[in-house]
Amino acid sequence: MNHFQDLVWTLPFFLYAETHYRFKFFFSFLRKSEPEVIADAPHRIEPGTDIPLLILSKDADKFPSILSSVKVSYLQSGNVVRQIELIDTAVKLNERMWWRVYTLSREGINGWLELDVQLTIVTSGKTKTYHSDNHRTSTHAPLRAYLSDEPLPRFSGLNFGDAHTHSDRTDDQVEFGVPPGAAVELSKFIGLSFFCIADHSYDLDDSVDDYTTNDPAFPKWKSLLGEIERINAAHSDFAVLSGEEVSCRNLSGRNVHCLLFGDERFFPGSGDGAEDWLRTGSEHSILDILSQKRERALAFAAHPMDRVSILQRLLLNRGSWSTNDLSDSRLAGIQFANGITNYGYTNGYKAWIQRLLKGQRIYCLAGNDAHGNFNRFRQIGIPFFSIRESGSQLFGKMRTAVFLRSKFGQSAILHSLSEGRFIVTDGPVANIVIKGGETSDTSIGGRLVGSDFEVLITSASSREFGQIKRVSVFVGVIGEPAERLFVSECVSGIFSYLKTFSLRVTEPMYMRAEVYSSAENASDKTQHFCFTNPVWLMPLAHP
Repeated sequence: MNHFQDLVWTLPFFLYAETHYRFKFFFSFLRKSEPEVIADAPHRIEPGTDIPLLILSKDADKFPSILSSVKVSYLQSGNVVRQIELIDTAVKLNERMWWRVYTLSREGINGWLELDVQLTIVTSGKTKTYHSDNHRTSTHAPLRAYLSDEPLPRFSGLNFGDAHTHSDRTDDQVEFGVPPGAAVELSKFIGLSFFCIADHSYDLDDSVDDYTTNDPAFPKWKSLLGEIERINAAHSDFAVLSGEEVSCRNLSGRNVHCLLFGDERFFPGSGDGAEDWLRTGSEHSILDILSQKRERALAFAAHPMDRVSILQRLLLNRGSWSTNDLSDSRLAGIQFANGITNYGYTNGYKAWIQRLLKGQRIYCLAGNDAHGNFNRFRQIGIPFFSIRESGSQLFGKMRTAVFLRSKFGQSAILHSLSEGRFIVTDGPVANIVIKGGETSDTSIGGRLVGSDFEVLITSASSREFGQIKRVSVFVGVIGEPAERLFVSECVSGIFSYLKTFSLRVTEPMYMRAEVYSSAENASDKTQHFCFTNPVWLMPLAHP
């Protein structure tokens, strides 16, 4: 690996931060002769459950150590309300990836809680104590979680998941993901029933023991499929969906990312993986992926409108999804809800509406692009010198919620995703049920033919996410330049909404709903949202 290629690692990345890599002959302030040791916990926890605490260690095979003590202090309003010693026997850390989920009692505690996790490790005969992690320059701040006294708002048959996560097979010079087994354990406490693993294609083609070399047998991909199969066989109430985040070329030849689920074949994509700076063209184009994937497999545009920096354009040949890139009918959807409401979120939303008005059945998907990061988002700030942290893009923060028609499992979830029977939310939930016409009734994702319909709009929120503030229902007449506002109602003081309306259909159209909660009375003082996917409506005279 030469130094020009190394320059690409000065770009921002998502992580659990890998801190042992450095340029040859180059100083790294972040590098230590000890394994990365990290404490993590969900950002929210369902009622009736205790508190899961993940302790994770990476690269202890290179830096054997001992985890001699884990002390946890509970803090509310800045006051220590409980202290516990978590382990009574020292733990040897000598594996490349070691993790364990400990369960802490929440007896008598609801609302916001901070966990000050004090980790004591012994490395090379030296005893060191850290809080939250052992990264240099990180805040070492306590983990902050909301212990809810209400479950996630939901309807019968609605199952929550995170549709864009990364596992420990995403592992390279700057980042690594969470082991799938650990993610399953923590996800259940959040209220999730599934998540989709979409590891980077340029990581999945690496050798198991060396992320700087490729292995044409794709052992990381094969081991991931095997682990997911074992997890799903062991859990009847939880599912992990297999997939990858494929780097592929858009119509302009730039590298973009495509989420591909339900295809056991591996699609290489190395153009923006920084493994060979002279070759930034990915192996496949978007059209290749859509034409070669299995019929049952689903492809979604991943964070298609995110800003691309000048360095990323120059060094990684990265770009964005264009309108033409998104127009292929074989594309299942667009994942603009990516854990943060930024430029990419706003412009991805606009691109989605634009495609719907063209008559394209394209669905919005929600995920967080989390590489672990259940409680705090850690990334390298200044390469080799500092860690930056934020509260965005946390595992399970933005959720995809599917309505299932068959027995719970990976295939049932994929089927619901393929038919658009799902909503995206970071708090409240909403649904549209339409009755009438030739085909009785349908919910989101369905298609009805007829003239006169009865529309039922339902929504629910909770004290955690705030009272319902606004319910908007949009009608999009195919071919028109903008949507029509069918219902816009500002409400207050309610956590559930149910209303029936009449609708006459004279042109091909769709209907969808948006719900926003009140920031003033939400637990985090933040407004929360829900988008439904469309219901499609055709007049009787239309073919």
